[in-house]
Amino acid sequence: MKKLLLFAFIAIAALACSEKQSYTINGNVDDESWNGQTVYLKTAIDGKLESIDSATVSEKKFKFTGKVDSAEIYYIFFAGQRNGYAFIADNAVIDVNIGKDNLSVKGTELNNIVTQFKQQRNSIAEKTNSIYERYDKAKQDGTLTKELEDSLNVEYDSIEKEYQDCGIAFLKENINNKAGELVLQQVVSQLEATQIEELLSAATEATLSKAVFKEVAEHLQIEKTVAVGQPFVDLQMPNPQGENVKLSDYAGKGKYVLVDFWASWCGPCREEIPTLIEVYAKYKNKNFEIVGVSFDREHEQWLNGIKELNLAWPQMSDVKFWQSEGARLYNVQGIPHTVLIDPQGIIIEKNLRGDALKTKLAELLK
Repeated sequence: MKKLLLFAFIAIAALACSEKQSYTINGNVDDESWNGQTVYLKTAIDGKLESIDSATVSEKKFKFTGKVDSAEIYYIFFAGQRNGYAFIADNAVIDVNIGKDNLSVKGTELNNIVTQFKQQRNSIAEKTNSIYERYDKAKQDGTLTKELEDSLNVEYDSIEKEYQDCGIAFLKENINNKAGELVLQQVVSQLEATQIEELLSAATEATLSKAVFKEVAEHLQIEKTVAVGQPFVDLQMPNPQGENVKLSDYAGKGKYVLVDFWASWCGPCREEIPTLIEVYAKYKNKNFEIVGVSFDREHEQWLNGIKELNLAWPQMSDVKFWQSEGARLYNVQGIPHTVLIDPQGIIIEKNLRGDALKTKLAELLK
């Protein structure tokens, strides 16, 4: 009898272990319009995202089953979407809840802490809503003074620092696990070179050997090359007439040069164009030039964008979208992005936009 009981115990234990060697991903969406649509499960294979499974959304739900040898970063993509929802796949039951503007993943310790981290950051980001509301109200009712605007900017900067510090603290604690790897991919563009260096110094050799960390290290080196205080890096691309031109045709020639990384399809870039038109008209005859570097995908769209927006300054593009040489050499993670170069060819400011750009140029070009 004892032997039979022991055998039964071993069999139950083996069954329990085998059940843990697979995953069940229960997906939920909050929008009925997704019903009937195909959803894909993807992961990185040899550096490229590859689809490993698919399902159909029914009654706002979908499901994937499978197994992994160890925790891996997986992505959920809906048909026709460019961006996916990242989470950590492990052999467990994982609940993925996808809302209009958020993603909540629960079921494993690593997914739980990532979700908690995102909730914490979202709560910090929500503090800025009050600032925007107070600014808009004061602007509309005519009570916006310089003192109030300066005060709101100080408050905003404080919240922005809290937001960034939250991410740094999470990464320091989790840099050597999948949670840290997932979050690093999402926030690396918001970090300064010194912060990335500090994080990588805390990573183990095994962590640094992973593809994503090698990519981050490469981006870090590029970021150092084009940091404020460094000489500009030259670019060569066709202009709208199809002639090859170089950034060095303009930069380092005795003028302040603003390099504007943009694209005709980019909404925020279009919103910034009136500011560029204003400063170009004001300073183009005062030792100032703008050079546009477009991340367009199609030549005609690029040309149409230049014409539609009335861009009068020099333009160049290799029409390679995010694979543009400009994106690679200047580590551009988002557009619009600007780089201000002094008359001697030294980078003196980055990512100036709106009033900040106007103020800086007024200071330099008196």
